Amino acid sequence: MGGIEEDKYYFIVMKEFTENRKKIQKGSLGYCTRSENELSAVVEFNKKTIKLAKVRQEDLQEISKDEAELLLEIQDMSHRCVLVQNEKLFKSISVLQINDIVQVKRNRVTWVGIVKTIIKSRRDSGLELNGLLFQVECVEGGDHKMKGRKIDKEVFINAGDITCASNTKVGPSHSNDKENKLYSNDTEIWNKSPVGSQSPSLSPRKMGREKSDEISTSAHSKVSKHYSSRTFNSTLSIPGQNLVESDSIALEVESMVEVKLPNNAIVYGVIRWIGIPEGHDSLWAGIELDYELKDASDGTFEKYRYFCCEQNKATFIPLRNCKPDARFSSNLLREIVSSPVPTPVKTIQDNLTIQEDVPPVRENEVLQLMKGRMKGIQGHHNSCYLDSTIFSLFAFTSVVDSILHMPGGHSEKIQHVLREDIVNPLRKTGVVNADKVTKLRKLLGCDTFTSAEKDPEEFINVLLHEVLAVDPLLKIRSGQKIQESYCYQIILEKDEKLTVPTVQLLLERSFLSCDLKFEEIPSCLLVQMPRFGKQFKMFPKIMPSLELDITNLLNNSCVKNMAIWLFVALRQCFICGEVAEYECAQCLLDPTLHPGAIKQYCITCNKQVHSHKERKDHQFRKFPYPRDISAGFPFPRHRMELFAVLCIETSHYVSFVKYGPSKHSWLFFDSMADRIGDENIPEITDCPQIGDYLLMSEDILAYTDLKQLDGFAKRLFCDAYMCMYQSPRMCLYK
Repeated sequence: MGGIEEDKYYFIVMKEFTENRKKIQKGSLGYCTRSENELSAVVEFNKKTIKLAKVRQEDLQEISKDEAELLLEIQDMSHRCVLVQNEKLFKSISVLQINDIVQVKRNRVTWVGIVKTIIKSRRDSGLELNGLLFQVECVEGGDHKMKGRKIDKEVFINAGDITCASNTKVGPSHSNDKENKLYSNDTEIWNKSPVGSQSPSLSPRKMGREKSDEISTSAHSKVSKHYSSRTFNSTLSIPGQNLVESDSIALEVESMVEVKLPNNAIVYGVIRWIGIPEGHDSLWAGIELDYELKDASDGTFEKYRYFCCEQNKATFIPLRNCKPDARFSSNLLREIVSSPVPTPVKTIQDNLTIQEDVPPVRENEVLQLMKGRMKGIQGHHNSCYLDSTIFSLFAFTSVVDSILHMPGGHSEKIQHVLREDIVNPLRKTGVVNADKVTKLRKLLGCDTFTSAEKDPEEFINVLLHEVLAVDPLLKIRSGQKIQESYCYQIILEKDEKLTVPTVQLLLERSFLSCDLKFEEIPSCLLVQMPRFGKQFKMFPKIMPSLELDITNLLNNSCVKNMAIWLFVALRQCFICGEVAEYECAQCLLDPTLHPGAIKQYCITCNKQVHSHKERKDHQFRKFPYPRDISAGFPFPRHRMELFAVLCIETSHYVSFVKYGPSKHSWLFFDSMADRIGDENIPEITDCPQIGDYLLMSEDILAYTDLKQLDGFAKRLFCDAYMCMYQSPRMCLYK
């Protein structure tokens, strides 16, 4: 692809970097020029453009000006990168013309339409680019309704809304061709496309003012009938080469298949290419396997490359020898749709019960095992509340593993199903079939759990309390009484001054306003965000605290002697740092004192603070102080680590889960990310940028326009429903 126009070389940032204390976000667009063997650039930055003295070629990927204009209208920068990485789809969109057929996915609804107009939209003067929009006419039936949602007859979409295009071409390239480079030591800054590749080059577009002949009514009806949103695929222009019937079931690119090898072994994989290889006269399939084989390749076949994958995971076989993956045998394979996600679609390794205990997945193995479609826990009949909860609690942490083995529960069968049919297979293979979850739901003792919408706390309470009879995760003192529970619901009055509160602040305010203290340091703390039902959020944005300091929320008389550990809940004076003996909930809301922090005082400071005329009426409270304990500095702090956040927008739960100690080790899990026929397709996506967003201050987030947020970040901050915390050292004693 050529990116040169008047000495401007357009690019997209594929790896976030910092230059002159400015963090350039992944997915930003820009153009660069060559100066003294260095590339200087103009690039997007916080809705503006800035000039950088130099950029590194390894952080960028070249694109043409036309392609940059396609990407300009996509507001979600991470989506830009996903589209660019899906080279075949991106190139197909780049050459779309009027009357081409496209598949569109917006707001979780997928439909098929015809491109009626291509227009230039907003102008970015800094990048000297015009955005491009497509006006698409929906041809999905007569009433234009999918999944109960109405779709306008004609809508304007951007390139990011297109999941398939009717002009995709597939062709081999020589395996020893070099990859495109942004900058080389030669006189060229951009290298040309590899010799032998059949990637389509950009052609002049037919804009709206140059409309070609309209499609006839009969053709329109034919499209509606044969290319519904479920049967549409990305290879419509290759009749007979990428969509064939095998045993009356359609096989195409992205179909999950099983293949019998000459040694009679059965292997499983996903079709990545279909066509006639050089020197052959029949259709073959290039398959990316679920696991490595000794004689497999990296996508090359007889000196030609047909697709790319890891070494020893590609095999080529006549298409007639491929069969649909029997492990997912159902009518969904008759109407399968290709994935817009460029990451490999992998299938379950086996569907058997795994009896041996499997530890949580290690950080360095997570992306290889779990990233992609058909990964995680497959959703079925409103099971998202359960899928997201189990995945968050067990995939990468052992904080509640004790419930999998604890004797004495009311139902050992349920414990067996949870451990051997769900948790162990999830950790071992990276995916759990919906049948296993349905089996668990039927055993919970209530018919509504098999199909009705539920909330995570309902499932947790029923499973841990009523079924497994597990000791409560939380023991909270209220006056002279101790309350036991498995989750804590934040309860507090609305404060208009709080725009973006942290979970730390909300928890502290809730405890003080209700006069509560932790009787014991919890190993696992599940905190529900303040809401009025599912849909009415008290705050438009909430910042999940990466660490939750519960030192000031512990009962001061609480001393736990476990083995050689001595956990003492000593609290520190807000003013002088000495041991505190008093606390005041009314001081917490005093704007003249440091906002946010719990106000607790030693004897001297308490007297001084409350001698002020505006605080004489405060009802401060004295709490017990273990005087037989010597207080050393610094005082021990008891902190808990965030490991997952469950989110809900309306009635569908998803989860963000931390899979390792690195700040960027974050995944997004959706058990119903897509739908094929009557079955849901679970998907796990890595979202390392979440770690950077969680390090933002609440002040910065408060003044950040939601439109500037990454799609994942917006969902995390705006839709947080339950934050999950763990205490690593306390896990050893539970």
